[in-house]
Amino acid sequence: MKPTKQLAVLERLLDDPSPVVREAVINEIKAAGNEGLLWLEVLTKNKNLASHAKSLLSNLRTSELAAQHFIEHIKSGIQDLEESCLLFERVIHPNLADKAYDEELDHLAERTRQLITEPVTVQDKCRLLCRVIFGEEGYRGAQESFSKPDSSFLSTVIKSHRGIPISLCLIFLLVAQRLGLPVQPVGLPGRFMVGIFKNNNPIYIDCYEGGTFRTRSEIQLMLLNNHLPADDAFLKPISAEQTIARCCRNLVSQFEANGDDKNSRLFLSFVNIIESRT
Repeated sequence: MKPTKQLAVLERLLDDPSPVVREAVINEIKAAGNEGLLWLEVLTKNKNLASHAKSLLSNLRTSELAAQHFIEHIKSGIQDLEESCLLFERVIHPNLADKAYDEELDHLAERTRQLITEPVTVQDKCRLLCRVIFGEEGYRGAQESFSKPDSSFLSTVIKSHRGIPISLCLIFLLVAQRLGLPVQPVGLPGRFMVGIFKNNNPIYIDCYEGGTFRTRSEIQLMLLNNHLPADDAFLKPISAEQTIARCCRNLVSQFEANGDDKNSRLFLSFVNIIESRT
């Protein structure tokens, strides 16, 4: 990234031993928000300033500041799912690296590319992606994960290859984006899925069931059998904002189930801010 003029000036002060200067530098970086933290991340690769940048990051990366940054992100308009997932996870894991998900998601995308032989339909490409994620790599739904907050955080899902419907769907969506596939989130009641909406016969992909492909009528029957509403509105794609609101709403319940009222209330406040904008 190219730093702003103000941040570029601070670079010359990073190694200043004065406590007064250090405090001033920290305050300026805080004021710069996410941009300031990204700038420091870049400087951790600078051999002359790496130790100073890492020291500042350890002071600046707090849950409180991460919560402020996530609120700023919400208010600026949620568009990037990957960035949003990183920012709300950082509220709990403040030292999460900026590229925490990249290596695994890039690997999944590259492996899928190796299997694609053009010409091939979007649906068949998605089948290959399912083969990679749920077959070769062994990502699975885990019933015991539903009450655990970590099952909503992608860094944990990437490590364990286990997750709840929405976190597995996010893995699928973010890899699909890398492949240029028109896959969209679908906020079905009781079971988050992804879908392909290229014509009047949408295909739904149930990531919690290992990437099972389902038709519209199958989804409606599944909802009715589980005494859930099968209205058309639930079968349509949802926005990035609605997706992140669903993630945060899950975390409200998960933290509450684990007796963590403080974080339950915090994530409820995120939901309220998102919903006030929609």
